[in-house]
Amino acid sequence: MRRVLAIIDSVSEGSGKLISGLIFLLAFLLLYDVVLRFAFNAPTIWCHELALHVFGAYAVLAGPYVLLHGEHVKIDIVYNLFSPRGRAILDCFTYPLFFMFIGLLLWHGSAIGMRALELRQSVSPSPWASPLWPVKLTIPLAAFLMLAQGVAQYIRMLNLAFTGKEL
Repeated sequence: MRRVLAIIDSVSEGSGKLISGLIFLLAFLLLYDVVLRFAFNAPTIWCHELALHVFGAYAVLAGPYVLLHGEHVKIDIVYNLFSPRGRAILDCFTYPLFFMFIGLLLWHGSAIGMRALELRQSVSPSPWASPLWPVKLTIPLAAFLMLAQGVAQYIRMLNLAFTGKEL
């Protein structure tokens, strides 16, 4: 069991580090567009749109890494009043809500992503007409990775709740 959890954690860690590189690409794209626009009065037709696509992919694909490190937003005022075991028991009741949300995101995101791929969907009012399907396919990928990391976290919480020991 520990090996499976370690593999899931390493996938979340690795994908998070890989995705974090997108921030540098995003910063470069925005800087490039600003310099061309204001210094040379020669704006691009593609840079801002590509930056939006990169940010969208970054926002959803960073989720598993954030979940692994426990950095999602919580109401810590109440949550921190409990012992680690009490928090695990509380998490055992709240994680099923997470699984319902992520399951729906995976299901609907897959349908949306596949439909966008079938249609080779692009941004229609744009002069560049950038493809949207790669960005839409990041939604089911991110949901799958979040689901895997969520299962790993839930197993840990169940173990802590029942045994009082961390796995």
